[in-house]
Amino acid sequence: MPFDPKAGQFYRMPIFFGPTPGPRQWPEGRTFDFTKTPHMKMLGVRMLTNADQLKAMLPERFELRGPPVVTVEANYMTEIGWLAGRGYNLCDVKFEVTFHGKAGPVHGTLVLVRWENLCDPILSGREELGHNKLYCEIPEPRVIDGRHSARMSWLETPFLDINIWDLAAPTGMSGPPADPEHQGMLSYKYIPKTGDWGEADVEYVTLSPHRPMRENITIERFELGQGSFQFWKSSWEDLPTLYHIVNAFAELENHGFQGAHLVQTVGGSSIAETYRVD
Repeated sequence: MPFDPKAGQFYRMPIFFGPTPGPRQWPEGRTFDFTKTPHMKMLGVRMLTNADQLKAMLPERFELRGPPVVTVEANYMTEIGWLAGRGYNLCDVKFEVTFHGKAGPVHGTLVLVRWENLCDPILSGREELGHNKLYCEIPEPRVIDGRHSARMSWLETPFLDINIWDLAAPTGMSGPPADPEHQGMLSYKYIPKTGDWGEADVEYVTLSPHRPMRENITIERFELGQGSFQFWKSSWEDLPTLYHIVNAFAELENHGFQGAHLVQTVGGSSIAETYRVD
């Protein structure tokens, strides 16, 4: 019966048809080797900004961890198992934080926004994992003379440009340095209470641990270089549902870009290890 949910299975609206296929629930008899899927290319740029501006975005019990550096990263994924070999792209805006949970501090990366160009991972990530996902257009990056350029837009209205250049493989490094205290990706899950606007049906922090994913990943390319990004200040007419987010990022003070990275990997995780942190 579709209205008799079973523990351990994944359900999303519309629930009339029973368990929902997705990144953490596959057709019967199918498994995916997460050492071989997906293939990913990441372009990232870091910027030092005003600590008070980042603190103003934080919910209760969060604090900045380390210098106020915000990272903007575009990811391009292909050969995704749960999409039967298709792919999609995403773009994160994030910085390092500590969440003071009841069981102790949790150190991780708070992803303020994750834009994606496909509905299916947006729905599953928001509802199952609590990730702050929104839609935008994310075409493949342009590459000329070693310079990689990416542009995000909504209904053909651009709002973010990313550029990286002067890339080279760093001596003695095969991948990004590991932080032994870093526990994963932190998100703030919020679902409004229907009819009682301004009240929450669901409101809590989630953690997507990095370790299971890292165990499956093979780094094929890792380069460091220079980079920049720019959010374009927008109006309601330009971006009716996004302008308040884009403008908050456009207003961040630029105290200097802190370098860029390009990483190509194979492998990953369903992120089913994500859990609530109280």
